[in-house]
Amino acid sequence: MTAPSSTLSAPAPIRRDRLTWAAYLALAQFTFFLNIQGNIIPFLKDEFDLSYRVVTLHPAAVAAGLIVSGLIGERLTRKHGRLWSVVVGLAGMAIGALAIIVAPHPVVSILGCFLMGAVGCLVLIIVPNLLADWHGVNSSVAIGEANGISYVASLTAAMAVGLFVAIGFGWRAALLLGVVLAGLLLVFLRGVPMPAAATPAATAGEGGRGGRLPMAYWFYWLAIIAFVGVEQSVLVWATEFLARVKGVPVASAAITAGAFSFGMLVGRLSSAFVLTRMTAARALYLSAIVTLPAFFLFWGAPSLTLAVIGLFAVGLGCALQYPLTLTKAIVTAGPFGELATARGSLASGLSILIIPWAIGALADRIGLSAAISMLPLFTVAAVVFLFAGERAVRR
Repeated sequence: MTAPSSTLSAPAPIRRDRLTWAAYLALAQFTFFLNIQGNIIPFLKDEFDLSYRVVTLHPAAVAAGLIVSGLIGERLTRKHGRLWSVVVGLAGMAIGALAIIVAPHPVVSILGCFLMGAVGCLVLIIVPNLLADWHGVNSSVAIGEANGISYVASLTAAMAVGLFVAIGFGWRAALLLGVVLAGLLLVFLRGVPMPAAATPAATAGEGGRGGRLPMAYWFYWLAIIAFVGVEQSVLVWATEFLARVKGVPVASAAITAGAFSFGMLVGRLSSAFVLTRMTAARALYLSAIVTLPAFFLFWGAPSLTLAVIGLFAVGLGCALQYPLTLTKAIVTAGPFGELATARGSLASGLSILIIPWAIGALADRIGLSAAISMLPLFTVAAVVFLFAGERAVRR
């Protein structure tokens, strides 16, 4: 999950200055910490001897943090400014990661996850609108590049866990790497000017009461919940599925699960190519057509090779779902871009809080393989909500 593009225009050359790279790297850092959760879950489960339901409280805590930030983050960013928000977001994620590293008990690691989500989400609220303001007509290119770099970070997180475990440093070294990178980025941010967000004209109410967030927005919002639920459930459970169901050694499973992030990376980097050949709505429908059979290939493959191919294809199909759906939602919000992004973070948080946890709770009762087989239902639901949003826009 990364920030959306604010327009669907064709890509154009842009000037990648220091501010642009600061925004790219801040979003990448957020994605690194967000997506490493699934890779460390098998180790947390074994180390603390946790059930599936309890271990899933770690990503659920991240989600709870996203929810809190989705409700109040936009007010904080408006009050304290963009640079403060990004600095606090990065520092909060690093402190949360350190809490997980030193945690003597799962309560501490769960609290660390909550801090990573609650404070780190400030970065997610700021970056897409910052890039849109800074690059104007080229904003779709800038945010598309930010998404691609973010999935390099996601892939790095998956690979780092497996590699550090394989060479004997342990999974904590991967989190420590993220802390070091966040510290370097904070140094890089010194002296970077960030333009203030535009202040929209006062509007009565919110969420449709004053017309700020119309009905179409909320249909897209529901689609975001479903799409993110699939994406995050795969990120959370792919390593565990490969290890427990397919019999892959845990360290190798953590590396192999990176096929999903690699598929997401390829899909994100191909967004400009795709969107110059079809509408965003058609691309979203096509993504669902790709995702469904790819998932069943991953889930039911008789060999690890086919499972990895399926997992890569699932990532390819999921790649554009969140950014394009949230882009559509933001377009309907007019001048209230940061409010729409904050509420989008609320949708993501609710999704991460409920859906992966529900898969874990179901796995405790019927087994992980059967529980994961429920995920395609969320893709179907997302398509229904997307269709409803498209109809609402046309009215």
